[in-house]
Amino acid sequence: MVSVAEATGIIQAHPHVATSERVPLQHSVGRVLAASVTADRDFPPFHRVAMDGIAIAYSSYESGQRTYDLRGMQAAGAPQQRLPDARAALEVMTGAVLPEGCDTVVRYEDVSIEGGVAIIRTDDVQRGQSIHAQGQDAQRGTTLLGPGQKISPAEVALLAAVGQTEVSVLSWPSVAIISTGDELVDIEATPLPHQIRRSNSYALSAALRQVGIEANLFHVPDDR
Repeated sequence: MVSVAEATGIIQAHPHVATSERVPLQHSVGRVLAASVTADRDFPPFHRVAMDGIAIAYSSYESGQRTYDLRGMQAAGAPQQRLPDARAALEVMTGAVLPEGCDTVVRYEDVSIEGGVAIIRTDDVQRGQSIHAQGQDAQRGTTLLGPGQKISPAEVALLAAVGQTEVSVLSWPSVAIISTGDELVDIEATPLPHQIRRSNSYALSAALRQVGIEANLFHVPDDR
């Protein structure tokens, strides 16, 4: 009979050397990262508008201006526009790149618009408000995920954001569960009065399957 301490020593003397493989991103949930993942660009990659409204140069508001001629619309997904006049404004949509020459966004709720003219109705405008600054979440080259990280839907979103169509993950280990003893019979058998069904093997197999590992079940009778 091998003691628990001896069995532990044997296992530790023969460590499992993990290998890796590449899998499609959509099949990576539940797997474990084998390598670090870094940002391939700033996040966000540009000064991003965070509220629908108008974009202005704060210096004009600071000088007391509250009425602005609207000179166009900066839509989300469109190339960056330029503010033609520091005393004008551009309408902007959430997710759009901040127009060149602007450093502040005033939400529509604080503005009235009529005849191509916007009037700011609040005295509580701060420089840089309603803007998600470039690189605020992460800068290019920043490590976003490390090896050993289990991949959940949140990690899938991050991997997609950095353009990883395939992911380097640890390969699943090969596992065998071995039950021993003449008193154990398989679950489909009818046990004799002195026997029991070998349920623990199936419990262990189910526990491994919960983390994505398939196991092979074996049974060894007692030595004679």
